[in-house]
Amino acid sequence: MIQLKGTIFITNNIDIIRNADLTCTKIISLDEEGILGEPNRDMIYGTCLLPPILAKQAESDGDEEAYDMYYSSMLLEPYQQTFIAAIISCLFCNNSRLLLFLPSDGYTYTMLKLVEHLYKIYGIHPGILEANEPINANCYYDARCIPIWLNLIYSVSEIIGPEQYLYLYPQDAVINNETVMMKLIADIAPLGDSIQEKINVIESYRAKLHIDSKLTIPLRSIS
Repeated sequence: MIQLKGTIFITNNIDIIRNADLTCTKIISLDEEGILGEPNRDMIYGTCLLPPILAKQAESDGDEEAYDMYYSSMLLEPYQQTFIAAIISCLFCNNSRLLLFLPSDGYTYTMLKLVEHLYKIYGIHPGILEANEPINANCYYDARCIPIWLNLIYSVSEIIGPEQYLYLYPQDAVINNETVMMKLIADIAPLGDSIQEKINVIESYRAKLHIDSKLTIPLRSIS
C-alpha cells in the first residue's frame, strides 16, 4: 500500500521556524508581510493558500459560514490544487518534513480552516505546532484517500509513470477521474477501436499488474 513518507506541520510561532533543522525541513511560507525575510532555497512561498479578499471580509464581519464558502471554493481552484498536489508529491517521495508558517496577526480562522480542508478533501492532517508541543503533534493521513493522492501525483508530475500508478492504485477502487484515464490512454497507448475498449485494456492491465508488477503491454497503438 502506498504511504506518504514525509510529515507536514503548520505553525504561527516564528521561533519554531527559526529553530527548524533545515537539513530535513522545507519551510512553506504563507507570510505576505516579509516576516521571514528574503526568499532562500529552504523556503517555498505558499501564499496561494491564503484566503481571498471576500473571505477576509467575512472574517472581519465574524461571518464564519461565508468565510468557509469563499475559502473552500478558492482552495479547489486549479492553481491551488496543483500546489497542493506538489505538497502531496513531496510527502510521497521522501522522508522530508514540511513546515507551513502562517502569521498569527490577521488570520483568526485560517490555520484551523486550512487544516480542516486538507484533511476533509485530501486526507492529510498537518500537525499544529505550538511552542510547548512535541515535534510530531497530530500529523496523520487517511489511507482511504490513496486514490486521490495518486490521481494528483500522476496528473501533475513525472514522479510516477502509468505502470506504477496502476500498480499502486487500490484493486478495489474505481479509476473514475476522466483526466487521469485520458492521460493513461495517452501514456500507455492501448489497442482498441474506441475509448471504452482502450479503458477495458487498461483495467485488465491494472488487474494483471497486481499479480506481476513487471508485466508490460505487448502491443501498443501507434496512432
